[in-house]
Amino acid sequence: MLKLVQKDWGRFDLEMERPDEGDDSAAATLVYAALFTDAEADSPSSRVTDRYDRRGWWADPKAGSDLWHVRRQPLDGSARKEALALVRRTIAERAPALRDIRVRETKAPSGAGSISNVFVDVDGMHNGRRFIVRVSL
Repeated sequence: MLKLVQKDWGRFDLEMERPDEGDDSAAATLVYAALFTDAEADSPSSRVTDRYDRRGWWADPKAGSDLWHVRRQPLDGSARKEALALVRRTIAERAPALRDIRVRETKAPSGAGSISNVFVDVDGMHNGRRFIVRVSL
């Protein structure tokens, strides 16, 4: 399986999965793909007034999440709560290979350099192995 490997905050590379490595990269790939693929906005939408700016992937417009909606609004407490709810819902709906999922907000690692300063730990089971993935929103 082709997997995404996080090289730095906001930088990823592609590698082939090696089951003998026993790392969390296969689960991380499912999490990243579910969260950072933009789902198409409903039309009409109060959030997206331009019908040509509804995003979505051409092969499956509803795949992914609506996190991109949240990034377009002021990053206050309500946006943080909405983002966390979207993460929980998206992973449950879009990553069925992941089981017993928990999503917890966590503190940003020092030197992360993220503008939003919202980090979550996603943990659960994938292929019979426990995993944990830290994601910057």
